[in-house]
Amino acid sequence: MVEFRELRTAVELAVLPRFEQQVWGGEQEVVSVNMLVATIAEGGVAIGAFDGAELIGSVYGFPTSDPRVLHSHYLAVASSHRGRGIGVELKMRQRRWCLERGLTAMRWTFDPLQLANAHLNLRVLGAFGERYHVDYYGTLGGINGSLPSDRVVVRWQLNGDPPPGSQRRTVLAPRISPQQIAAADQVAHAARLHLRAELEPWISRGWVLVDVDVAASTYFIAR
Repeated sequence: MVEFRELRTAVELAVLPRFEQQVWGGEQEVVSVNMLVATIAEGGVAIGAFDGAELIGSVYGFPTSDPRVLHSHYLAVASSHRGRGIGVELKMRQRRWCLERGLTAMRWTFDPLQLANAHLNLRVLGAFGERYHVDYYGTLGGINGSLPSDRVVVRWQLNGDPPPGSQRRTVLAPRISPQQIAAADQVAHAARLHLRAELEPWISRGWVLVDVDVAASTYFIAR
């Protein structure tokens, strides 16, 4: 049985940097324990999912300049436990935590080449992509390889309000595997530049990502 616990102290949070390395493979971009403690003390939240004593999933977020919005910095689930709804449950628990404290929205980023993540964010949770950042984090390494770290910022309205707009267009996304992204091969790099050229101009003009069809490798954008 999976147990979900809020993590607050340095001792409780010590498992998170190791878990980040396990999931993403990088070492330089891990959130340190002292930073976790500080941001949580200032209004952030970390929730862990445990199978016995083993951490198998986590979600972490911190306050933003808007007192009604939490930035959800990461959601991570161990590869051995994916496909069991743990990621969705972590997001729902984070949502409940926010609503109990008067927060009405969450923001986070995702790689638009990762269509499985887009599916969770846009279709399952109902968030919408409102900004596009070119090479947002710089080189990340690990499962992100050395590709430019382009990211879409999504907003999740926790009160259930629908995303804005009704006029829709479609944008085809290249089919790129996680292995190609990690290797940052020539095909993955070309895919990054192609999708950037397709999405960034629309989003910069006020259109938003509202849905994705993974099977058809297609994004839907709305004005």
